[in-house]
Amino acid sequence: MQTSEKNSQRLANASPAPTLAERIDAIEQFLQQLVLLLEVEPDLNRETVAAWIEITNKSATAHGMQSARERAAMEQLCERVLSPAVDVLRPSSGWLS
Repeated sequence: MQTSEKNSQRLANASPAPTLAERIDAIEQFLQQLVLLLEVEPDLNRETVAAWIEITNKSATAHGMQSARERAAMEQLCERVLSPAVDVLRPSSGWLS
């Protein structure tokens, strides 16, 4: 992990919990990224969504478009949304044919 990322994470952890507005913004950003990913990625799964969101978060932070608190809110959201609490088994190619 790079030093700036460690500092950002430390600041985010030391800050109070994200506000309701920051959490709502994280949800909107998550959905925007998911829609974009759905448009371009044919083999979508939990791992590809998580990887894509990590790439976009790093880019947004690097370009000053996302604060440490906003990134923390997005990371918390991703942990809840992308956790494997309920896995759906995908049928094999011959299951429904």
